[in-house]
Amino acid sequence: MSRLIHTRAWLALLLALLLTAAVAPATVSAADPSPGDELITLDVGDSYAGGEVLIQFQKVYAGTTDDGTDIYIYVPVGALGAETAEGVDPNWDPNPDDEFVPCGSQFDPGDYVMTQEQINLLGDQLKDQIVAVNVDHFGPIEPADPTDPESDALVVLAYNILDDFYYECGLDSFTAGFFAPGFIEEYGMNVIVIDAFDWANRVGEDLNDYAGVIGHELEHLQMNYSDSGELSWVDEGLADMAIFFNGWGDTNDSHLLYHQVLHRETSLTRWGGGLENYGAAYSYFLYLWEQAGGNGDGTLNPDLENDEAGGDLLIQYIFQEEADGMEGVQLAIDRYNAETGSDLRSAEDLFKDWAVAILLDDEASNRFDFANINFGDAITSGWTIELANDLFFDGRGIYNGNMPPSRWEHNKNVPAQTGLPFGVSYEFFRNPGPQFGFTFDGEDNSVVAPHTGGTHWYAGYESMNDNILNVDGPAITGGETVDFWTWYFIEEGWDFGYVEALVDGEWEQIDVVDDSGTEITTDVDDFGNNTEGNGITGTSGGTYFVDEPVYVHLQAVLPADATDVRFRYSTDAAYLDTGWFIDDVAVDGTTATLTSETGNWYETTGEQNNNWVIQIIAPCDLTPGVTSQGEIVDEAGYIYRFEGGDDYAASGFSTKCLTGKQRIAVVISNLPTGDLTFLDADYEFRLTNTGNRKGNN
Repeated sequence: MSRLIHTRAWLALLLALLLTAAVAPATVSAADPSPGDELITLDVGDSYAGGEVLIQFQKVYAGTTDDGTDIYIYVPVGALGAETAEGVDPNWDPNPDDEFVPCGSQFDPGDYVMTQEQINLLGDQLKDQIVAVNVDHFGPIEPADPTDPESDALVVLAYNILDDFYYECGLDSFTAGFFAPGFIEEYGMNVIVIDAFDWANRVGEDLNDYAGVIGHELEHLQMNYSDSGELSWVDEGLADMAIFFNGWGDTNDSHLLYHQVLHRETSLTRWGGGLENYGAAYSYFLYLWEQAGGNGDGTLNPDLENDEAGGDLLIQYIFQEEADGMEGVQLAIDRYNAETGSDLRSAEDLFKDWAVAILLDDEASNRFDFANINFGDAITSGWTIELANDLFFDGRGIYNGNMPPSRWEHNKNVPAQTGLPFGVSYEFFRNPGPQFGFTFDGEDNSVVAPHTGGTHWYAGYESMNDNILNVDGPAITGGETVDFWTWYFIEEGWDFGYVEALVDGEWEQIDVVDDSGTEITTDVDDFGNNTEGNGITGTSGGTYFVDEPVYVHLQAVLPADATDVRFRYSTDAAYLDTGWFIDDVAVDGTTATLTSETGNWYETTGEQNNNWVIQIIAPCDLTPGVTSQGEIVDEAGYIYRFEGGDDYAASGFSTKCLTGKQRIAVVISNLPTGDLTFLDADYEFRLTNTGNRKGNN
């Protein structure tokens, strides 16, 4: 599942964003609904209190697009023009018997009132533009029920989403909308949800805010049919591009703002669920779109149609590519270059250039500029990367004067030297000395090490999958004890691992205990993802998001009539943690033989190969008279790029060309490869004066 988060006070909540997945509907507990019914009754999830809530909705809009797609908008019964309807009223308590109490008293119920005129405007926007633009750029809306061609209709639910914001007084961010594939699986309907919070204030004459949310969530619905296992950073970045393609890119401004401020805390490729993650993914794909030529005719403003050329074509290919993550982006670029005769840079080279562009954003440059963004302007409320380091993080990574070894060891401005996968860390230097050099030593590899031996089994890093690890031997006759060592960091309450026994042709989930006999599996099913029970979730050997996972020894006794056993790792959409590793499996003391089909579990050393890139950015030539290795000369300035290893040393940079308060910037990134590509890695970076006199203080 995916959700779009909005915030009302951008900087007040920079360090307290919602990081959990959104709510998914569970088992149908009402009569089977169909798109277009006057009344439909649905179970909607509660992502804060857990469980599901039954709400009856009434149809308040019906329309059909030019290509024949039916559009329906539903609101809770009695909500149209009213303040107190269940499902809209912020004071409504969906379960008065539990300990969770809504914070409705801090809101005016009148701000939730939806009028027929507003609904009609929103429905017409969907009918006349949004669906057409999204389908043109990405692909069709498929039938939710393959046996029913009419089920390709789009259903929009507008109600007060039951999230953290609904219950926790004082929060400033809320779930603006979401798409959950569970609606397709359980109801056979294509459903998008938008939040009724602050409806009166968010609905303007052009409805851009709500319409942008729908465009974003519609891309998720389309991706569900195209590549349901696509990694979140790609899916979310393309969903924000849907907003851009519809002409409402300014509704992504908060995403860009958060990334400018929280750049160092953000990985492009490891999804964390915060606004900064949206900002990184959106700006990366926007950069690719512009670098590929935008509309294909030299224009770089969205024109509401797929021109089948330039950036439009590239983004379409990225959406269509079945391979996931950065691999999929590269394959789409390869296809684009092959079919158009273009020579667009690789996905990784574009990342390196993007890392410079989000800092410089120089209009004089074709390579290090965003045509559709002006960082530091109204788009990011004046905030830039350098300003955020200076003011928000109290001078983080900003140095004046010479930095001898002692200052590197004790200067409070030196940030923790840890690189996130495909992340960016910027440090700024003024007057480092007449000449300077630098050294860099990064970890060669990061690893989740096997319990014993050289390899262990890994369930993979994929959304919306049930990956199976088979125990092929010894033979199972029932009653055996399966013991194994395991390391897991699984999204608690949303993703689960199972030990399953085959009994009378059906797979059953069985209890798992540790060496003390304590059961570590759970039957808790707050969000409909552990309906079978006996799921393993959270962190091995510790508290979720508090302790580091460790290898632990577990065991399970098979039912007396079991004939087979296996491990299954089940993930929902969107957010992923590192996942599940298993090693040293035995059945009644006999070492087990394990296998898995291609695309499921795989045997690995657990290593990530770190590939460090150091870029020195200067407004003038630091190596006059010499074309240095990795030197890029551009209208935006000079970039000195060091890549291809994990240890670097360079000297001979002259600062004579710098004037006034000009600074040089250094950006450090790790572009990992290998079986794992989402682990942090440590490094040591030092930039020091190599001239004959001290730098000015």
